[in-house]
Amino acid sequence: MRWMRPEDGYATVFALAILTGLVTLIAATTATAHWAGTRAKASMVADLAAVAAARQGSCAAAASIANSYGAHLNGCAWDGIDVTVEVALPSPATLATWSAVDVIEASARAGY
Repeated sequence: MRWMRPEDGYATVFALAILTGLVTLIAATTATAHWAGTRAKASMVADLAAVAAARQGSCAAAASIANSYGAHLNGCAWDGIDVTVEVALPSPATLATWSAVDVIEASARAGY
């Protein structure tokens, strides 16, 4: 019968610790990338909705654009010839799993 020395098996524990750290890092990076992509999409939708509202003169155009991209129009306010719109886009499942963020909001302003 072979007796184990106290240091036997340390490489396995070390490898598991490194692997756990890598998996956590990859998951966090993926969630951050999804957030960044959704944030860019929300900004793009807000810009398009603001331009549509300014060109057509109604908030209904902004709501139509927002809905076509899967977003919700949170607000539409006119200030003279300028319009400011606020949209909300549901966050990706990976982001909702890792944080308490349910929606990602963006706003944009356009005018003549």
